[in-house]
Amino acid sequence: MTNIEKTTFLAGLERALTKVTNPRFFETERGYQGALIAALQEELASFNWEKAIIEQEYQKRIREHGIRVRPDIIIHVPFANDEHNTRGEGNFVVFELKLNANESSALVDYANLSAMCSLLNYPLAVFININSNQTHIDKYEGENKHKLVSYSVNLSEDQAVISKSVATA
Repeated sequence: MTNIEKTTFLAGLERALTKVTNPRFFETERGYQGALIAALQEELASFNWEKAIIEQEYQKRIREHGIRVRPDIIIHVPFANDEHNTRGEGNFVVFELKLNANESSALVDYANLSAMCSLLNYPLAVFININSNQTHIDKYEGENKHKLVSYSVNLSEDQAVISKSVATA
């Protein structure tokens, strides 16, 4: 993923995050996830990732993927034997979402995101802490920090308020 692709994606993601404004979606992770996927779908064409789709809670199986994690959202080109050499090809972004995550649960998600980056060649991993002002990314000490981007999202007077954080080396 080039810097231009990353910048374009993050701008589209931030537009999508600001579109989720119904208070109901800030009550549950699953509700927010569905609303975010709908908003991301509107942005997908602007990312210029040919054949890419958005899927939710796609089970990564140990035999095929080398990992058993169920990320909340992925943007990828589904694996096809006749088009890909490995399951790491065609992967763009992996997401974990949490509702008001504390430090320990956020750190588990950062570790899962890092593993997905390492094993399945995701160039970008996004953590979203729903209904919170914190991302806890400053506490993450694992691998792939340069691939992690974190957001906290809140609702204030019917407006989505987002805060972006990145890990420091």
